[in-house]
Amino acid sequence: MGRLDGRQAIVTGGARGIGAAIARTYVAEGAEVVIFDIDGPSAAQTAGAIGERCRSLTVDVSSEAAVDDAFGRLETDGFVCDLLVNNAAIQREGALLDQTVADFHSVVDTNLLGTFLCSRAALRGMLTRGRGVIVNLSSVLGLTGDALLPIYSATKHGILGLTKSTAVAYAARGIRCVAICPGDVDTELNQQYFGSQPDPVAFRARVEREYPGRRLAQPEEIARLAVMLATDDASFVNGSHVLADGGVMARPFDLY
Repeated sequence: MGRLDGRQAIVTGGARGIGAAIARTYVAEGAEVVIFDIDGPSAAQTAGAIGERCRSLTVDVSSEAAVDDAFGRLETDGFVCDLLVNNAAIQREGALLDQTVADFHSVVDTNLLGTFLCSRAALRGMLTRGRGVIVNLSSVLGLTGDALLPIYSATKHGILGLTKSTAVAYAARGIRCVAICPGDVDTELNQQYFGSQPDPVAFRARVEREYPGRRLAQPEEIARLAVMLATDDASFVNGSHVLADGGVMARPFDLY
């Protein structure tokens, strides 16, 4: 038996990276999963590779109408979302003075507004049934900053505030909301960040050296944590974040 047998989950940004790993691991643990992603063809390809217990919908999580329509269609089809993973995220690299208002809106609308919209839509059904878990993907940049990712960092800080507020508002109604703060994970998004540097290979090596284990996380490592947080093993974990950073935040800098 899987730890998520009988559960029905929505994973946003599930076409690739951490989201795809979570969708794949949730299905392996017995859940039925629907991937939301703005990249419909990639989401469909990922869902097809995972198997019959996974399907996809093309959804722009920054659109209130698109999110509410997707949740409504799933409810009509008998899909009961009792587990939501808010993972969809984008970033724009550049120092604050180099960022535009368009950059700000695109990142905030996807990362923070998307988390709000999907949480709100999922909560409607969860409150009716008196149960549910929301897992939000924040970041170590929700706890600190990055000179070249100011807007991304701001959204990840905001997600932690939304996590806490959701948890305290609905805990008495049988709903938990928790966050994961990963360090650097070997995904396309991180490769995009490395690629923005003059020497991507050297920069990646420099980042890896900052980690006590001298490596980045793999998406599956974050996915396994997302499974645990969704189960009753974490029944008293609520309104908090779990740091999955390989120890990088355990010291201010590397002297050795």
